[in-house]
Amino acid sequence: MTNPEPVGEWEASIFAFLEEPVPENVRKRGQTMVTDVLAATVAGSEAEPYREAWKRMDLPPGDTTVIGSGRTTAPVQAATLNGTAAIVQEIEEGHNTGGHVGSGIVTGGLAMAEHVDADGRMLVESCVKAYEICTRLEEAIFAMKARMNDAVPWLVRNPHATWTTVGPAVAAVLCTDPNPQTVRETFRLAANRAVVSMDDPYTSGPPSRNLTAGASAGVGVTMAQFARAGIPGSGAAMSAVYDPFEELLPDGFDRLFADLGTRWSVTEHYVKPYPSCRYTHAPVDAIREIERTHEGPLEAQTIERVLVETYANAAEMDNHSPETLTAAKFSIPYVCSRYLHDGSIELEHFSDEAIADETVQALADRVEIRVDDDYEAAFPEDWGARVTLEFADGSSVVGERAYPAGDYRDPIPADEFEARIETLLAYGLGDEAATTGLQTVLVPDEHAARALGRALRE
Repeated sequence: MTNPEPVGEWEASIFAFLEEPVPENVRKRGQTMVTDVLAATVAGSEAEPYREAWKRMDLPPGDTTVIGSGRTTAPVQAATLNGTAAIVQEIEEGHNTGGHVGSGIVTGGLAMAEHVDADGRMLVESCVKAYEICTRLEEAIFAMKARMNDAVPWLVRNPHATWTTVGPAVAAVLCTDPNPQTVRETFRLAANRAVVSMDDPYTSGPPSRNLTAGASAGVGVTMAQFARAGIPGSGAAMSAVYDPFEELLPDGFDRLFADLGTRWSVTEHYVKPYPSCRYTHAPVDAIREIERTHEGPLEAQTIERVLVETYANAAEMDNHSPETLTAAKFSIPYVCSRYLHDGSIELEHFSDEAIADETVQALADRVEIRVDDDYEAAFPEDWGARVTLEFADGSSVVGERAYPAGDYRDPIPADEFEARIETLLAYGLGDEAATTGLQTVLVPDEHAARALGRALRE
């Protein structure tokens, strides 16, 4: 096979970027992204029904880790299971103008890195390159989302690594130290694939959305394996699928990729301080702003009404009576009420027993959500909210946040990030294994991929 020529400026930019080095400071930021996703995957593997399902599944033999379990399997199966678990707890990283691209990228990259016994530095650099491409692709597809849903209402619902299979495919193949031709063919094979579900039932909580993300990671690794075996991608498919974006996007499609290698999206990724949909975070942070200035503790039983003003996407998170883990994580009324009741948001707060807490449910019934024009205009660069607490004595207090804590403009301090990672590891692996594996997971680029995998197993 001959080395494929780019079909346009956008693909030429991608092909050139894939052969460039990753700067040291960018790789270090990418390491944080990799660490974050791996820890989130450990915590997700402990949730049911996945914990027991991963034990029972009939898996082929292999050398790739099923994170959070004691099992190993083949790369495609490992990527599928790990890509599913990565998003379960709603604690994985993300990017303001894209979705949660890191989950599929890291789980797909680790699967192939372990398989070929790559080092951690190659894994991190591969994930960074895939991240840069996917945040730009996702920005384009987000712009197309409304039009696609009008045409086929079930087609594009879930931003959790499912817009494309490109991320896990590119990360996976780069971990094998391939020639440029194989990388280009991998990109084309993956960029012509989409894994979608017929619905994204986050309000009720069945695992459809999680399995779709896992399937995307598995398909991505499969495309990398196809390319390594000599299967070519299609330039004609690239033109047919992506040329229309040049007209659809206000500034064109080519410009999204023109700054690859000079502007690094991974340096602007966010880390979640709370295990819930990020749309719920700014309201919680606004309440924390109130706490900083309020005289004395906030007493939930004295609050008559909680008014949340935010952007339209977040205002849809208005389920006042969630009944499942996923539904509660996507409920502003539940998350805000839980914070007001407990003073924190923890993984344990999304158990069936915690969700059914009558005191918290009663406060959730008093939460009102409205769309605010200013917050809507600032989205998606800023994910802000204003919260007004109205008390039984007629008084009220207001707090607001332009964007949530954990944003690249308000990063989590290093010691808090380390404690957060240890908590996630302990949730899925137990305290002893978490303590032993913490230093490996915190600096994945200093360890072989297989050593990293061992640190993520029971």
